[in-house]
Amino acid sequence: MLLTKLFLFQTIRYFIIGGGAFLILNKWARVRFQKYRIQETPVSQKQLSTEIKYSLITLLMFSAFFSTIFSPPISPYIKVYAESNIYPLWWSIISVPILVILHDTFFYWMHRTLHHKFFYNKFHRTHHLSTNPTPFASFSFHPVEALLETIWILPVLMIIPIHKYSLITFAFISFLNNIKGHLGFELSSGSRRYLNSSTHHSMHHRLFKSNYGLYFLFWDRICKTEGPPA
Repeated sequence: MLLTKLFLFQTIRYFIIGGGAFLILNKWARVRFQKYRIQETPVSQKQLSTEIKYSLITLLMFSAFFSTIFSPPISPYIKVYAESNIYPLWWSIISVPILVILHDTFFYWMHRTLHHKFFYNKFHRTHHLSTNPTPFASFSFHPVEALLETIWILPVLMIIPIHKYSLITFAFISFLNNIKGHLGFELSSGSRRYLNSSTHHSMHHRLFKSNYGLYFLFWDRICKTEGPPA
């Protein structure tokens, strides 16, 4: 069953990559990486348990969503293709950054909307239970926010033809970016001028009213919502 396979795959990936990053940075090589820590606020076992609980709910919802849109009633309307000769190779390559840009745009405005006090208290506050986030917080969302996090791709896949491997590549980039944003450690300071760094997102968790972007700083700078990176 596709739902089961997707959920198992995403859960194993979450624990191996997200859990591995947490253990390396916070346990196994803690002394080595201490100087890269963004916040000194302690992370409790309760916080980790909450992050994992809501992340597993989110991953189950993601799995259900994708198993649904690739099911027979909906799949004929989805323009995901597997053959290599339908569209040129350059389109398979360029469609990945196109998806990233579309995702970044949708996320910024969705994220800002969720910070309205009505939506924040009902839905987004769940994610902000982690004031000092860890990689386990990467998918720690209220179920309504989890749906919003993924539903944007449905109309995109109905309009834009995407090779299945381009979609898989984009999904993996998105996953890694989410883990990076919640590391709690800044390991890529050289790219902070252009990208939404771990520090920017950590400060968002702490200060709430700035740094709404996902991949880039573009929308935060255009809309003057870029806050202090540290």
